Amino acid sequence: MKFYFTFGTDKQFPYQGGWVKVVANSRGEACEKFRTRFPYRNYNTINCAFIYSEDAFSKTIMAQGGGCLGEYCHEVIE
Repeated sequence: MKFYFTFGTDKQFPYQGGWVKVVANSRGEACEKFRTRFPYRNYNTINCAFIYSEDAFSKTIMAQGGGCLGEYCHEVIE
């Protein structure tokens, strides 16, 4: 399964805009993989704006080529 971790404009996010795609067997596993690469900045808080399943992401303007704040996929975590 694929999950998309998106970013807003907060300068403390790893990126401003765009997303990181994480390939995992579950949302929980995707969060753990993401946390390993981008640790908590606050206890028990994922360091991104939103998390989308592949199905939900495919219905967004981001997936239709619009990007997120002018940015696109920064990296893939497998």
